[in-house]
Amino acid sequence: MEPETKKEETKAKEECLPDKRKQPPKPVSTKRLAVYLMIKILVIMIAVWVVLTFVLGVSIHRGNNMHPAVNDGDLVISLRLQSPYLNAVVLYRHDGKNCTGRVVGLSGSVIDITEHGELLVDNAIASEDIFYPTHKAKNSHIHFPYTVEDGRAFILNDFREDTNDSRNFGTVDLKDIDGPLLLVLRRRGF
Repeated sequence: MEPETKKEETKAKEECLPDKRKQPPKPVSTKRLAVYLMIKILVIMIAVWVVLTFVLGVSIHRGNNMHPAVNDGDLVISLRLQSPYLNAVVLYRHDGKNCTGRVVGLSGSVIDITEHGELLVDNAIASEDIFYPTHKAKNSHIHFPYTVEDGRAFILNDFREDTNDSRNFGTVDLKDIDGPLLLVLRRRGF
């Protein structure tokens, strides 16, 4: 056969075949759309669960022990991926409850409270944005000066008249700290 004849035969065969580009797409069944939707919802739910379990800690703060930084009813969100650091406001667990407090000492820090209401960390007055008179808790087993153990943090409330913090129950294990606060959403008193 001559090459031109082959070209003509191929062209004739192509003309007989239906053109796929000209055909409308097949409609997708409702059942298939429902399955796709359910898969997308499941993936989104798993992503939200992972973020709320391993990345962020979310809680509603109860009480005014952290006033003015955090007020009663505020929604607090912490970053679990970051370790606590000095002077950070953190979300932590104590006696099965979520609490909020300020880290004033980490492993090896020596905490002391003077009779004049001064907080000393490693024999220096603690640097704070607002000076909070700090007094020892009554009927507490904590004796000052106090050395913070390894893997633990000494946490105080900002409203220091409320002694339900490390002055009363001792240091908090770093495993019980969800991390520093990332965001505080005011829910009351705008």
